[in-house]
Amino acid sequence: MRIIFYEFKTDLLRTFRYKFSIVSDIVVFTVLLSFFFISDTGTSLENKYNSNNQRTLLLLGYAAWSLSVSCISLVGGQISSEMSRGTLYQKLNCKIPLQILYLGDLFSGILIQFVIMIIYAVIAYFVFSVELFFSLNVFLALIICTIGMYGIGLIIAGLSIFFKKTGAIILLIQLTLLFITDTIPTNDTLLRVTNIIPLTKCNDIIRKDFVGQPVGDSFIQLILLSIGAFVIGYIVFSCFLSLAKKRGNLLFY
Repeated sequence: MRIIFYEFKTDLLRTFRYKFSIVSDIVVFTVLLSFFFISDTGTSLENKYNSNNQRTLLLLGYAAWSLSVSCISLVGGQISSEMSRGTLYQKLNCKIPLQILYLGDLFSGILIQFVIMIIYAVIAYFVFSVELFFSLNVFLALIICTIGMYGIGLIIAGLSIFFKKTGAIILLIQLTLLFITDTIPTNDTLLRVTNIIPLTKCNDIIRKDFVGQPVGDSFIQLILLSIGAFVIGYIVFSCFLSLAKKRGNLLFY
């Protein structure tokens, strides 16, 4: 646990040392959210959840999405940076697997993203008069969801180790998730397929909690989906790491 804590501390200090990245994230997430509010995106959510507060429903899903995409990009970006700096090889000799070691970076990323979420939520409250909502169920759903989305991030990280350069695949996945997970209202037929993604289930839980609907069964499904996504990501990452070692990819960048 100590080494995970040190990884958490190092990543946190590194993030605050380069404050512009935090400022740019705040600006980008706030501007995108403002666009959705101005364009009245999320109107159909009122009918789905029997509520006349579409902006809060949209904000809740948007918060879950921003946290999830942060988890996805974190591991892949960190590994790419480690490879370019030449420090990844040192971590490969660590006693614990990289998938567990980078949990420290995940916790750091979650903390930073929560701060960013609070800032753009407060801006939404004052500028667009959006009702803010937070509860224990919302907090638990977000944390459980991040574990599952971290598993998806491990798959991308595995690709980064094997192929070195993955181009815009992370950005493509982030944008795709925005439109297929009901963050932005999604077609019901498509949702039957994407309901296996932890983020889709998380969006449904936090919105149901806001309008007072029961979420017990959905919570169990979210836990199972997140565990499944993490296990799959763990295995796929291990496979790509093994293939990279056999191919000699770790010896050069």
